[in-house]
Amino acid sequence: LASFARQMLAPLLIAGGCALLQRPRLLQASAPQSLRLAASPLAQVPAAAPAPAAAQPPASSGKKGKGRLNIRIDDEWYDLTNWRAAHPAGTHWIDAYNNSDATEVMYAFHSDKAISMFKRLPNSRAPPEGIAPPSASTYAFRELRQRLVEEGWFKIHPLGELQKLAPWSAVTAAGVWLARRSGFWSAFAGVVCLAIGNSLAGWLSHDYVHGRQPFAWAMRGFGELIGGMSTTWWSNKHNMHHALTNEVGYDEDIALDPALHLWAPDPRHDTLPWLRQWQHVYWPLPYSILFLYWRFDSIRYVLKDKKWGEAARLAAHWAAFSALVPFRLLLASVWLSGLITATIVTVTHQSEEIFLGDTLRKYDFVEAQFRSTRDAKCNNWFSDVLWGGMQWQLEHHLFPTMPRYRYPALSKVLAQFASENDLTYRVTGEFKIIGDNVALLKKIGQGPQQPGNPNSEPLFKQV
Repeated sequence: LASFARQMLAPLLIAGGCALLQRPRLLQASAPQSLRLAASPLAQVPAAAPAPAAAQPPASSGKKGKGRLNIRIDDEWYDLTNWRAAHPAGTHWIDAYNNSDATEVMYAFHSDKAISMFKRLPNSRAPPEGIAPPSASTYAFRELRQRLVEEGWFKIHPLGELQKLAPWSAVTAAGVWLARRSGFWSAFAGVVCLAIGNSLAGWLSHDYVHGRQPFAWAMRGFGELIGGMSTTWWSNKHNMHHALTNEVGYDEDIALDPALHLWAPDPRHDTLPWLRQWQHVYWPLPYSILFLYWRFDSIRYVLKDKKWGEAARLAAHWAAFSALVPFRLLLASVWLSGLITATIVTVTHQSEEIFLGDTLRKYDFVEAQFRSTRDAKCNNWFSDVLWGGMQWQLEHHLFPTMPRYRYPALSKVLAQFASENDLTYRVTGEFKIIGDNVALLKKIGQGPQQPGNPNSEPLFKQV
């Protein structure tokens, strides 16, 4: 493994050298007293019928109204057929929402500037027929979001940002100091600290990629310099998971087969049935290689797509950490960090509803998030820090650009919203939720095959 890593490091350093480098508690924001989820007049809108089974990519026909790519935003249909290739985040996003409502995704992931520009897009001359209107809960959610924007929930707080950085800097510094000392136990403690620091760096990079404030944009390079992964590669991959959570063929976070099966496999795809029955035992192994695999993919992506600024920062990352820490300990810490991070990011989704067959693309964005996402209740300050805001997974999926230190207060708002809109707000203790996931792996692993079930091959090329 060390030899492989060094082989990957050499071309990266060369490419980077040719490029220009172009316990603290999370801040507890209390919910504004003015926020009251009163019944909205929009709540009288009829509930939506099931959405199309799957979005269809645009056909090649140039005839108007046929083979066009139509997307609905704020109850207006837009024809994006001639614009899709110009979308900065790639065509897969646009194609995945053909003949669908993309309002919540538009507001969730875009900056104020981008949002102000979308109304310049051409209106559809022949919008698709038979598409159900948004549900009552969706209209209520849009009203809620607007209130949160007006009351400043999306603004960053300097103290909150410092409180996020402090644990990472402290544990990483301790890890470097311990790893440089002699003796087995110092090396072991150094690996553990570096692994925790790397996971915390991942959460910080995650925050900065999602953030739409100037501070987040300024800190975006943190992902390569400290986290060791391409932010552009990761963003392209991760945001589809956000938009279409647990949708088979779209969400790459559930594309784990044949290593792990999250739903009963078709006999054609069940390549190792004798191994599948033990997946509840060996799951830590594929989880632990997460960061090693992501780092390899990041290097391959920046070199292939000539992202020289990111390549330079990745080269600086590997050069600095390799100089500070013995290389074998650095690789061991990345391996352990992969296990920590993969466990945290998967358990809040994988034991919830997974959409395939008749349920694929059935629910609108809001209901789908409530069905596919569960919060984890952390009971101590260390867990609060280690989970990096991912314990508030539903809050993050509905409002990914909101600073994570707003989520504890937001959770109370969403619990009330759920009760008023016939939705279920799901939360489970941090250890039980891991146990529930292991139980699911055992159930699927030892269960029967299901002819006709799909594998997790993506419908759209994302990265």
